[in-house]
Amino acid sequence: MPPVRLSCREYGDAGLLVEVLEEDPGRRWAHTQALGAQLRRQQPEGLVDVVAAFDSVFVTFDPLRTDRATIEATVVELAGHKVDPRPPRRFELPVVYGGSHGPDLEDTADRLGLTPDALVRLHTSQDWVVRVVASPVGAPLMDGPRLPGSVPRLEVPRPRVPPGSLGLSGAQSIVYNAASPGGWRLIGRTPLTLFDLDRPPHVPYAPGDRIRFVPVPAEEWDPLAGHPLRPTEAAP
Repeated sequence: MPPVRLSCREYGDAGLLVEVLEEDPGRRWAHTQALGAQLRRQQPEGLVDVVAAFDSVFVTFDPLRTDRATIEATVVELAGHKVDPRPPRRFELPVVYGGSHGPDLEDTADRLGLTPDALVRLHTSQDWVVRVVASPVGAPLMDGPRLPGSVPRLEVPRPRVPPGSLGLSGAQSIVYNAASPGGWRLIGRTPLTLFDLDRPPHVPYAPGDRIRFVPVPAEEWDPLAGHPLRPTEAAP
């Protein structure tokens, strides 16, 4: 991977925000994820946590064991290293679209100038790429098929979104893998379990993996309920 330009600035008493300065969004994301992986692999003295997002890496450290200048020097050094990307895996996720499982499907489709069936066909037409494992509790934040427009979030977020709910916002999808508040528009829900606090890794996917949504009828909910999500194959 070619050298990358970075912007490093302090973020609180024990944090460093590292921004990747690349024009191409795909390259920004690739460099960001590679740098996050390098830091986790190297575990420099005093490192507390690393959060790699779309175009930045947030690093926290223990100021009793290291200092910001040392962490920043390590970040700059690791950013110049070549990293072989991890081969992506592919997952198939059954989803019951619409009805009580997807209460915003019709309204979202109408906002995009589509019928509900057309939106489901578009949403399931190709793999979605996991870009970030985010809140709540390791939810996959994904890019996928190009939508006809940007999906606005709800003006008033729901106080509780059921686990497994599939949401749209902007041009992205997310699966709420735990009950939590949320403002994404819900178009469906999966009966599978994506998060298990008692079994590491707590979520089976990572940035770069592919998820393909598969529509299933509501009658298949009970037979699938509670089954864990597992990879089906290596992504092409």
